[in-house]
Amino acid sequence: MSKAAASKKLILVCDDDKTHILLMSQTLKAEGYQVVEACDGEQALALYNEFSPDIVLLDVNMPKIDGYTVCQKIRHTQRGRDLPILMITGSDDHTSIEQAYTAGATDFLPKPIKWPLIKHRIKYMLRSFDIQKSLKDSQEELRYLAYFDPLTELPNRQYIKKQIQTFIGIAKRAEHKLAVMFIDIDSFKRINETLGFSYGDAVLKEVSNRLNTHFREGDIITRGSLVENELQVARLGGDEFTLLLNDCGEDASIVEIAKRINATLSEPITIDQYSLVVTASIGIAIYPFDGEDAETLLKNADAAMYNAKSSGKNGFKLHSHDLTDRCLNRLKLEEYMRESLEVDNFELFYQVKVDASTGTTKSAEALLRLHHEEFGLISPGEFIPVAEDTGLIVDLGYWVIRQACKQIVKWQNEFNIPVSISVNVSGKQVSQANFVKRLKHILLETNVDPSLLEIELTESIVMGNAEENIVRLNEIKSLGVKLSIDDFGTGYSSLNYLKRFPIDNLKIDRSFITDISSKEEDKAIVSAISALADALSLNIVVEGVETKEQLMSVREICKDSPTLIQGFYFARPEPADKCKTSFIKGFQI
Repeated sequence: MSKAAASKKLILVCDDDKTHILLMSQTLKAEGYQVVEACDGEQALALYNEFSPDIVLLDVNMPKIDGYTVCQKIRHTQRGRDLPILMITGSDDHTSIEQAYTAGATDFLPKPIKWPLIKHRIKYMLRSFDIQKSLKDSQEELRYLAYFDPLTELPNRQYIKKQIQTFIGIAKRAEHKLAVMFIDIDSFKRINETLGFSYGDAVLKEVSNRLNTHFREGDIITRGSLVENELQVARLGGDEFTLLLNDCGEDASIVEIAKRINATLSEPITIDQYSLVVTASIGIAIYPFDGEDAETLLKNADAAMYNAKSSGKNGFKLHSHDLTDRCLNRLKLEEYMRESLEVDNFELFYQVKVDASTGTTKSAEALLRLHHEEFGLISPGEFIPVAEDTGLIVDLGYWVIRQACKQIVKWQNEFNIPVSISVNVSGKQVSQANFVKRLKHILLETNVDPSLLEIELTESIVMGNAEENIVRLNEIKSLGVKLSIDDFGTGYSSLNYLKRFPIDNLKIDRSFITDISSKEEDKAIVSAISALADALSLNIVVEGVETKEQLMSVREICKDSPTLIQGFYFARPEPADKCKTSFIKGFQI
């Protein structure tokens, strides 16, 4: 859909959260849509009757009338029977999803929202709506729209879940096995980011075509057909596909199909002047061993897929067979982490933050690293989830704070200038009853200037229990420590709460910076956050700046707000003894 076409489309955005409305409106207007805004359910219905929008974005929790009721009332109107309605909420549990669809929602979107992708969800909903309007006299076509993905013409999640459940009944009676394959395209995000979403869509269509034409061609479900077949392919959403294999035989047969999928999908795809090679990670769950209902089989196949992806991509894993190895490796890593806390195998690296106006450097972020005597550095992506799940994150977090405080004192003595360090703190740690007491003890023990320590909490942690966190954050602030909200823009902060939090900095998530020099929606989002920070007298930290173009865009957009830049353009994370030049000389802006 072009911006000219989008400008003719009117979107009704309904949300009582002013921050959410601001970011949503900026994103949509940057794409050329017209937007009307409602802050409660009554106003939403009034604006719907007044403007007859083309699509409604509806928050669940609103004053006066909740989103579910508003959705039902719209559906009871003549025009609203088929109108696209996207329900948005912070809850993604099964009950909330079912309630949204029961109320009449076209689709469901949980917070936190990935803002750069919202326009594509709306575009395809509007496209589907236009198709539905033109074909609504045809019962078969309406059935198609309900059960098939409009981009690939494959069955969708709703249909395949029903089919899995149906085939489970067949498999149970016939006493044979059933396999569910969860297929995820490796590094698909890079295609969208590098070449654009139109190329990404073309890749998804080609993947769909290959899955359809290379595997039991006569048995695969076709457009408009709802016949039960032995093998079915579906698109679950995004770059995720599913293969359902009824009466799949022995594991060797399933493995052979997985190998054929990997081989088929890795053949080059030619789009315009580009030749692309895509690979896939495949997870396999087998009935009855890995689950006895559709939801469990899909979940376990998804888990197996992530194991395949973490094992190097372009491969496959059987859920049952892989689970044992994964548990053993996890136990070994947990044991090694406990030992490492005792013998200092952990180390802090530091990534400097550069003043966007002057190029001076007086602050850095502490980033945890783990050394292994055989394998070298272990990625935080591997050990942090284990630390979170086992509770080790609490002791590890206090170790990081203590080491950061010691480093602040060391740098101040060495450079004779105050250097501040920011530390990421886990939600499990900050929610402990004695967190403030232990933090105070570390500050006194290290004799550090509290104003040079900055605690970073993610937006989702801060908003998880907002009222309780207001009290906790004020207790931390009373120690003289600075506070920062990390990954800002990816969650769902309420402006009402944001004004009450005693924070000093907003850290803009890197996902908005990657394409900021070329994408208007990213510029609009960063501009909105900058204006919000300016209104609340907050500083901004922009992470993920890697190119000159990104730097210039950020400087132009945030020129009226105190801004620090963090990213590979200036410096990568490095050990403390290698940061000296950055603090003494700064950088040329």
